[in-house]
Amino acid sequence: MESLYERIKYYNNRIEENAKSKLNSFNIIKGEFPIILSAPHCVNQIREGKLKGAEGETGAIVQLLAEKMNCYAIYKTYTNNDDANYDIEKNPYKDEIIKLIKEKNIKLLIDFHGSNYNSPFDVEIGTGKGKNIQGKYELVDLLKKCLEKSDIPNIVVDKKFLAISEHTISRSISKKANIPCIQLEINGRYRYIEHLDGIAKFISGMIMFIDNLKETNKEGNMK
Repeated sequence: MESLYERIKYYNNRIEENAKSKLNSFNIIKGEFPIILSAPHCVNQIREGKLKGAEGETGAIVQLLAEKMNCYAIYKTYTNNDDANYDIEKNPYKDEIIKLIKEKNIKLLIDFHGSNYNSPFDVEIGTGKGKNIQGKYELVDLLKKCLEKSDIPNIVVDKKFLAISEHTISRSISKKANIPCIQLEINGRYRYIEHLDGIAKFISGMIMFIDNLKETNKEGNMK
């Protein structure tokens, strides 16, 4: 059985191999459970002509969760001089998310990002001051509770990375597809491969959250 380190390395390498092929600037994982996980900054991106570094391991985490929880995912494989979390018009990554939501009747988007070690939080949940979650504050409460149960103590909501700008994936998709969208900013202590204990806690909390959503879906309450 592969270790968590080996799985994260495998998913990171898969991004690198996809980048070499140049077939598409993003990859999709299809599942059955109708939520989609997004990692637009797992590779370098270009914003207003300037290079912004990759947010390490966000793509690996999204792949691992999607395959383990049998849900959908989309993640960048290389930059094509774009930034999906900033470009408003004609962004293929956002367009593909909209297409998947419509075709697969997806009910929730979670957009994964990485913050640095100095951030004054472990995880920040961005809701655009509630605008992006379609009034479903219970999703935020549940996510916060699951992450805290997984021994991640400092969870904040809408402090610095609110995802309130029209540029962001969460705000844009929420408006266009009319589904709740959550942006997550993950401190380096809970996503970098050098901190496997932290990654394990974060993944455990997300699995708990998605398992709860699956139970809600069985009861017909996830609409």
